[in-house]
Amino acid sequence: MYNACETILSQTMEQKIIRTRDIQDIGRFPASDGKLSIVGRPVPDRSAFFFSKLLHAPLNVAGKIRKKHAFKEINQLLTRQIPASVQEMPFYAFWLADMAEVCLRFCDAQDSQDICFWLGTDRGCRRYHMDNVPMRLLVTYAGQGTEWLPDEAADLQAYKNRAPNEAIIKDPSAIRYMENWDIAIFKGGPNGLLHRTPDAARTELSLLMRLDHPSFWDNVLKYQQPGLAS
Repeated sequence: MYNACETILSQTMEQKIIRTRDIQDIGRFPASDGKLSIVGRPVPDRSAFFFSKLLHAPLNVAGKIRKKHAFKEINQLLTRQIPASVQEMPFYAFWLADMAEVCLRFCDAQDSQDICFWLGTDRGCRRYHMDNVPMRLLVTYAGQGTEWLPDEAADLQAYKNRAPNEAIIKDPSAIRYMENWDIAIFKGGPNGLLHRTPDAARTELSLLMRLDHPSFWDNVLKYQQPGLAS
């Protein structure tokens, strides 16, 4: 059960958005009737400075991360692509610890000992879509966060008919964006969350972490990542 002191529920006829500040609610999300849960978090001091040093070039890392070794294995993936001068910054270890903690919580949500991990600047999903996965977790660490639409602001029939974004949006004022460092976990499939990469993220460097069930690595992502170890 969600603690009413920690969690605010925004209820519409078609979907439920769960807003919370308790990271442990990630593990409770699969048993809820929510479509989207957002764990609100403050942006840490020095975050903007750190990512201004990191994001001088595109970044793309992926692999299967084990729950018991998340910090070590994320560090191993990043060591290959991040300059030593950035890894020596104190904020780097703090950031690694945050990603490892979120991975641990997502493992709990998936009842799994490992998860599929992707971190990158290449965000190319321009059209509103629902992910073809049961559940997905996103954290935007820098740049514009993921754009999403509440059900009541979307023309779902237009979406099913593969209409352009302009036809899918019924109410432009209802467009929402994930905030930096907030943790968004949401359901996919035919009744999933409508979302897309915002325009700003395609013209400016941004950094997104995406977590999926380990089967997504086994069946899809590892074949798209030549040279990346699991």
